[in-house]
Amino acid sequence: MFIFEWIGKKILNFLNNFGLITRFFLTALKWLFRKPFRWKILVEQMVKVGVETLPVALITSGFTGMIFVVQLYLALKSFGLEAAVPAGLALAVIRELAPVLAGLVMAGRVGAAMAAELGSMRVTSQIDALKTMAVDPIHYLVTPRIFATVVMMTAITTITDFTGIFGGYVVGTVAFDLNPYQFYQDVINILEPWDIISSMIKGAVFGFFISTISCYMGFNSKGGAEGVGEATTNAVVTSMIVLLIVDYLLNLILW
Repeated sequence: MFIFEWIGKKILNFLNNFGLITRFFLTALKWLFRKPFRWKILVEQMVKVGVETLPVALITSGFTGMIFVVQLYLALKSFGLEAAVPAGLALAVIRELAPVLAGLVMAGRVGAAMAAELGSMRVTSQIDALKTMAVDPIHYLVTPRIFATVVMMTAITTITDFTGIFGGYVVGTVAFDLNPYQFYQDVINILEPWDIISSMIKGAVFGFFISTISCYMGFNSKGGAEGVGEATTNAVVTSMIVLLIVDYLLNLILW
């Protein structure tokens, strides 16, 4: 009976957290369309979320494209299918590798930062201070972060799409003597507009979940410095797990 009790508690706990996070997001969404609009805070968050994360995402996607081409070429060479390397690279990077890797980078860097920052503000009573000044903390702190993450995650995903392909192009043409022009043509011929659009959709959805979960964990942290550390860890781990689950569901829906 103990195992059923444990499973039941886990399910109830999950449903409770799901409901709380959903209500938290709906509150943040409500403030997105109400004045005053926090343009300055929004721009600041877009810089933190996007501009400062972009170099890490570019390095990750570029080297992933390089590694993928090496492994793909060696795997297909034994079958005499080296010509399929460009098409395989393009589809893998656009549809899967670039969005997921960008999301994991975003969760590890931005998600942790959001949870830690909001958690510190919670335990030092800065969030309560906003309430005493008649400033809604979700409007002031959460809404700009979620919106900025969705927008910049979409942009970063699009950029890393092409960075990953370019990294593979360099290795394929230099290390394996693949024809540069034919490589370019194969990539262009295999890709369709929907591939790019679906990749951007993935990026936006990943950004939404990462920012919402991270802000929620930080906003509701308690217990001093230890509680902030726990909230940050939970934010990163939960965001990554949810990202992979959502990625699987999106693959079923988009293709």
